[in-house]
This record gives sequence, structure tokens and C-alpha cells, in this order.
Amino acid sequence: MALALTAGGLAQTVAFTMPGLAILLALFPHIPGVSAGLGWTAQHNAVVSVSWNLVMFGTGLFASRFLRRPDPRKVWIAGLAVMALGYTLVGFFHGDETELILTSCIANIGSGIVVATAPVLVVGVVSRDEQGLGSGMLNMLISLFGAIVTAGAYALLNAHSTVVDGTAFYQDAGYAWVFWLGALVTLLALALSLFIPRLRDPETDDVLPG
Repeated sequence: MALALTAGGLAQTVAFTMPGLAILLALFPHIPGVSAGLGWTAQHNAVVSVSWNLVMFGTGLFASRFLRRPDPRKVWIAGLAVMALGYTLVGFFHGDETELILTSCIANIGSGIVVATAPVLVVGVVSRDEQGLGSGMLNMLISLFGAIVTAGAYALLNAHSTVVDGTAFYQDAGYAWVFWLGALVTLLALALSLFIPRLRDPETDDVLPG
């Protein structure tokens, strides 16, 4: 249970936190040598981000069709691997609209699988009576890990920033390390997931003989 909840909390934290941090990259101004933001308007960012949000939604729906198979852990691990690869690529390639769309779509293929599969991990490690408790613990861990990852991301941004008239502007290395942080946390979740034993099927394992 501890492995499933921790891995699920870490992975969903990345899936939900990284897109929010990417908004900083989109909205901060582009000032050579000072700020490596893309300088988009909020409306342009909203329009562009529709692409990878649709990918995440569609992937989640598609992945859910495979979660009734005997071992959903394989789907989960595949999602983690793709998400880690995606955010690694985002760290390297985020300099313009095309790069950010392509790399973010790859990352959100993995995110869609992760978000769709995480509840299955919880159901597979708790009894039928404890499913509400397990889901509550998963949400609590997402909030906890989200606070930690966000604090770490801003520490990385501040370490690569330039202060002008009291305002910190973030350089490209800071944005790159934020996305790489997401990839590293995902790899940690992947490493923990390798030790999760076979999941229960609550529809059959809770049925008493006879």
C-alpha cells in the first residue's frame, strides 16, 4: 500500500504541477540576458495549451480501456516512462511555440496514462471497505508532494534568476531544471513502482468461497 500510494502521489504531482509551472515560461517577458520567458499573452498561452491538454484527456480515455487487463501495472509503468521522457525533452526543447507543443504533448501522453491509472493502483492495494480511505490518502499525498515539488522548482528558478528593480526574472537554465525536476520525480515514482506486487481485483478477491 505504501509503495502504491507514494508512487501514485509522486507521479500525479508531476502531472498536475508541471503544466502550472510552464505558465511562468509562457507569460514571463523575453529579455535577452535577463529573462528567458516566451512573452506570450494569457490568451495565447490558453489557446496553445489546449493542444497538450487534449492529448492528456484523450490518452487517459484510451488508456482506461486497458486497465481491466490482468496486470495494469504495465500500463502504469509505461505511462511513467513516457512522462519522464517527455519532461526530459521539454527541459531541452522549450524555446518557442513549436518546441513546447511537441515536447509537452509527449509528456502529456504519459500524464494521461498516469492520471487514469493511479486510482486503479489504490483500488488494487486496499480492501473494498478501505477504498475511500485509500483515495483520501492519495489526494493528501498529492497535496503534500505538490508543495514540496513546487518549492523545489522555485528554488531552481531563483538560483538562475536576474533581479531588476526588485523583480526576479528567470533564465533558461532555471526553466530547464524545473522540467528536469519533473522528470527526476517521475523516475523516482517509476523506481518505486517496480516493487509493487501484483494488484488485487476487488471484484473477485473480496468474494468469499461459496
